Amino acid sequence: MKKLTLLIALVVTVIAGANAQVELKALAGMNFATLHGTDADVSAKAGYQFGGGVLIGEKFYVEPGIQFVRNTRSILVSEGSSVGEIDFSQNLVKIPVYAGYHLLGAEDNPFALRVFAGPAVSIPGSIKKGEDHISKDDVNNAIWAVDGGVGLDIFFLFIEANYEYSFNDYFADSFTDNGKHGAFIINAGIHIDF
Repeated sequence: MKKLTLLIALVVTVIAGANAQVELKALAGMNFATLHGTDADVSAKAGYQFGGGVLIGEKFYVEPGIQFVRNTRSILVSEGSSVGEIDFSQNLVKIPVYAGYHLLGAEDNPFALRVFAGPAVSIPGSIKKGEDHISKDDVNNAIWAVDGGVGLDIFFLFIEANYEYSFNDYFADSFTDNGKHGAFIINAGIHIDF
């Protein structure tokens, strides 16, 4: 499935790039990830991400990208009469493919306001905290999500705010109190037009 997602992103990039304006983006930001639809008490803690993308098009655009993410959550668990808290941090590689529209301005304008949405897949990596209670085997191999937000471009800088919500559960079937991943994300960075 990962190969198919990458192949689709590559084909869209090549086809759209043949006749369209191209913009390279580099970004860094923070995220607040949680789980929805679970009986466990989960609170979001600040995580971070960095990466980049290629924006192809002008008024309408397509933007495949790659980001390296660390999500952090605090999970309140109870076993019998004892209650404890697990700080759970995990690294992921996120591959989004956004479709967007410039509401004001366009890619080559000094100021632009745009909206975007699209699918994203996150491939879980190592667990940095919480490994005593949750192993990598407890997490699904791929977290499929939809992502949408708004971006503001000012000259060569940009800032984006978006929300991500998964289609599948974050943890594998064997894990109790499963839930769907959700994250509020803020990114800032630079873009270079070609």
